[in-house]
Amino acid sequence: YISNIRHETALLLETSISDNLQLLNMSNTNFKIELSTDPNNINESGIDSCEFFISTNMGETLRPLSKIASGGEISRIMLAIKMALQSVDLVSTLIFDEIDAGISGIAAEKVADALSNLSSSKQIICVTHLPQIAAKANHHLHISKLQKDGRTKVKIDYLKDEEKVQTIAQLFSGETITPGTLDSAKGLMGGARG
Repeated sequence: YISNIRHETALLLETSISDNLQLLNMSNTNFKIELSTDPNNINESGIDSCEFFISTNMGETLRPLSKIASGGEISRIMLAIKMALQSVDLVSTLIFDEIDAGISGIAAEKVADALSNLSSSKQIICVTHLPQIAAKANHHLHISKLQKDGRTKVKIDYLKDEEKVQTIAQLFSGETITPGTLDSAKGLMGGARG
C-alpha cells in the first residue's frame, strides 16, 4: 500500500519538478524519478528505492543525477525540488551556495524570481555574484577577504540601503561604479521587496 502511494506521488513530484526546471530556464532538461520495488529486499525505508535521472541537454540519454549534473545545475535542480515541496517541506531555512554558477541574463532573473517566491515560506540564505539575484534579497551581507597579521581573514558587513545599491552596482561593473551601473542597481532593487 505505501509502495503504491509512493509510485503515485513520484509521478506528481516528477511533473512538478520538471515544470519548475522549465521555469528556471532549463527548458531542454528531462527529469525522471525512478522507483524500484523489491518485496524481497526490505530495508529501513521499506521495499522501494529511489533515484533521480536527468538529461540536461536535448538528445542526451537520462543518467543518474549524481553522475552528470554540474554544480550550477545541481543548485537549480535542488531549487526546483524545494519549490515542488514548498508546502510540505519541514525545513525552514535553505542555503544556496553560488546558485548562479554558469547562468546569466534571463536564467538569472528566473532563478531570482523563484528564490524570491520560495522566500515567502522559507528563510533563504544565498551566496551570489549576480546582481539580479542579490537585488531580490531583503537583507544583504557583504563578505570580503583581507590580509591581517600574515593571515587571511573574512569580513562580513551588514549593508544599509545605500550600501546595498553600491554593492549591487559593483556586481555589474567591478571597482569602477558609474552612474549607469548605479541606475541599473536601483532599477533592479526597485523590483525587489526591500
